[in-house]
Amino acid sequence: MTRSPAAVEVRKDETTRLYEALIDGQVVGSLAYETTGGRISLTHSYVDHDHRHRGVASALARYALEDLSRSQSKAGVYCGFVADYVEDHPEWKDVVDINRSAFIATRTARDTNSGR
Repeated sequence: MTRSPAAVEVRKDETTRLYEALIDGQVVGSLAYETTGGRISLTHSYVDHDHRHRGVASALARYALEDLSRSQSKAGVYCGFVADYVEDHPEWKDVVDINRSAFIATRTARDTNSGR
């Protein structure tokens, strides 16, 4: 019998500037953000190794984008995973500006630079 994935709860911690993903009350992932001049930027994400490929990062991205959609300005995206998520979910493109030049080797960065 296959065990069903645990529910992912996401919360925003303004003190640490993190969106945090929790499973069974334990933090298993985070999405960091910075605020500069009133503009929010999503900088990087991390999911514990044991919880990867279970939708945790997608839950973080979705929650953050829903939160940011209530803002009057677009958020900057420097996190490769969130950029990939927006690419796969184009309904979020109006919420963010994606800065591909700042990416490290994620799927998006490799695809963007493959023609060089």
